[in-house]
Amino acid sequence: MLLALTGLLTTTQKTVAPPKFPLTIESIMRGYALVGHAPRNLQWSEDGKKVGFSWAKADGKQNPDYQSYTVDADGTGLTLGVVPSRSQPVWTRGSRLGSEAVYESNGDIFLVNINDDTKQNLTNTTDYESAPVFARDGQSVVFQKNGDLYRLMMSDRKVMQVTQKKAEKPDVPVTVEPPKGSTSGFMSVSPSGTHASVSFNQPAGSSKNAQVARFITSSGYVELTPTYPRVGAAQSHSEVGVYNLQTGAVTPIRPMRTGFVSQIRWAPDGKYGMIWAFSEDHKDVWLYRFDTATDKAEVVYTEHNNGWVGGRFNAQIGWLPDSSKLFFLSENSGYANLITMSPSDAKTTNLTEGKFEVSDVQMDEDRQRFTFVSSEGSPHDRHLDTVSFDGGPRRKLADLSADDDSSFAISPDGTKVAVVRSKTNRPPELFVNDIQVTETPTKEWLSGPWIDAPIVSVPSRDGISIPAKLFKPKKWRRGGPAVVFVHGAGYLQNVFHGWSYYYREYMFHHILMERGYTVLDVDYRASAGYGSDWRTAIYRHMGGKDLDDVVDGAKYLVKEIGAAPDRLGVYGGSYGGFITFMAMFTAPDVFKSGAALRPVGDWANYHHGYTSPILNTPQEDPEAYKISSPINFVDGLKGNLLICHGMVDVNVQFQDSIRIVQKLIELGKKNWSVAPYPVEDHAFTRPESWTDEYNRIFDLFETTIGNRRR
Repeated sequence: MLLALTGLLTTTQKTVAPPKFPLTIESIMRGYALVGHAPRNLQWSEDGKKVGFSWAKADGKQNPDYQSYTVDADGTGLTLGVVPSRSQPVWTRGSRLGSEAVYESNGDIFLVNINDDTKQNLTNTTDYESAPVFARDGQSVVFQKNGDLYRLMMSDRKVMQVTQKKAEKPDVPVTVEPPKGSTSGFMSVSPSGTHASVSFNQPAGSSKNAQVARFITSSGYVELTPTYPRVGAAQSHSEVGVYNLQTGAVTPIRPMRTGFVSQIRWAPDGKYGMIWAFSEDHKDVWLYRFDTATDKAEVVYTEHNNGWVGGRFNAQIGWLPDSSKLFFLSENSGYANLITMSPSDAKTTNLTEGKFEVSDVQMDEDRQRFTFVSSEGSPHDRHLDTVSFDGGPRRKLADLSADDDSSFAISPDGTKVAVVRSKTNRPPELFVNDIQVTETPTKEWLSGPWIDAPIVSVPSRDGISIPAKLFKPKKWRRGGPAVVFVHGAGYLQNVFHGWSYYYREYMFHHILMERGYTVLDVDYRASAGYGSDWRTAIYRHMGGKDLDDVVDGAKYLVKEIGAAPDRLGVYGGSYGGFITFMAMFTAPDVFKSGAALRPVGDWANYHHGYTSPILNTPQEDPEAYKISSPINFVDGLKGNLLICHGMVDVNVQFQDSIRIVQKLIELGKKNWSVAPYPVEDHAFTRPESWTDEYNRIFDLFETTIGNRRR
């Protein structure tokens, strides 16, 4: 009777439609409580029947918790649980020679017979031994202990010390003497066991770190948090010494001029080692080849840029399993492409060529191919491609998207693909062979008015087309207000067919559209995804061509869309806040109002790694800092300026905004305001802070260029 009654209630119950999403600032600033976190950590089961992943579906919490899930290979059967790790023999972390392998476990070295899995201890000590490698002849094993190298003879199990960092033991074959003032660090033994590389670091010396003050503390006292030395501070340098473990001869590998080196990557057969060296001025990178037969190191490839080497070039080096070739990414053509090289003659082969970018290169040994992410066809799309180790035609495996959460995993047999990808108006979801598995946002959020903003081309003053997303109201009226949004990070792509890192701003643009604003989201010069010329167009002048593109975007809104020239606004955070400053100070007749969020006010205050490639250093190129820093142009302000900044920002420090404020006071400027956020860092974490900040931005626009303008 109970079952029948339950069934009756079920069949007569009406379907309740999800509530319509309230398009308010308070609502959209719930953030991850609405959209959740994308699936990640994709992993196929060993038999290829299931995919495991982590996922945090939106559940109304500020940061929903990740949980582990599995799904069948056909996209069905989504359940909580963990896919067992693909079994990997423990000895794969060591060295193999024929039917035997050596590996480390719990600080001791073991020998295993691969055929019958029998094991025996080679060492059994209280010290921690690691990184064992067979010597080429199989008669000995080289391993690390206490920062030095040791050799164990297989015949009698005797151990002898091979290197000594300090010249205290004359009977040790190789003495590792750091260059003057340097400290020795990372060691790497060649697979043949004949050579070892040792890294040496020359410390930068004492540098004063900028500090951030915390005013709201449990102690009740103001507390200082150290951050980073500023640009132009002394930098550490490094080099590598490659030691012949038989003779003790050492070959130094260092940059052609002052700089630093990466770690050596040995060929599987141990014949060669490859290592990147970088110049301190960021303009040159050299690929060195070390030949174990001759103990010689020479440059076999160079990467050069008149601005700075960067972009997708990431100093990756990989080797084919048979040691016949190495592979790496190069931006020398103007776009990041995949290259292989024969180590013996340094002959290179481009496996990809064209005006598109390659990233995330992986090696598929079983199928003798590379897999990689490519933008071939359009800079606004990404897909997963393959190409043979020997080159030839490329084949697309799956569509991806250009957002940070986009990822993939290929089944063990190479026939199925699991990907995380997104749309402009939908956050990233897991797809298995093009079947959508997850639904991350809340039903409430999915009921919202989210549009797939079209991508348009903005003509620039120098003839280049600037990509942008256009948010235009359905009932747009000519003479209405318009806003240009400027994304942060500088080197970041925000115009693509996918979910934006700036998703809160994406939702905010819908609020503006509802109030009659058109919004333009520009990938200005320096943005990612468009090659090295685009990336380095701001060399020695931030706030130059990048700002020109933003101003040209405003002119496009007037000429092509019909916005009123006296009703234009601009806003953005971090680098976008810096550009907003420069727009309001150096193009004051273009924008009537601007909101600069967590903005850089003086590039000489920022840290070295980001700033010095673009502007050199303040000591050697003061003019670049002079023309690039908003603090020098405050007098140009005519319009209405809002500054919002977290007071415990350890990235762009609150001091930058405070110095701008003091300039505004000294110059007697009007119509500006500043909103400090006492407990927030660079990226806000509290919904109430986001809400307050965007209410202020909205009020600025509404009262100066919008419906409530005075």
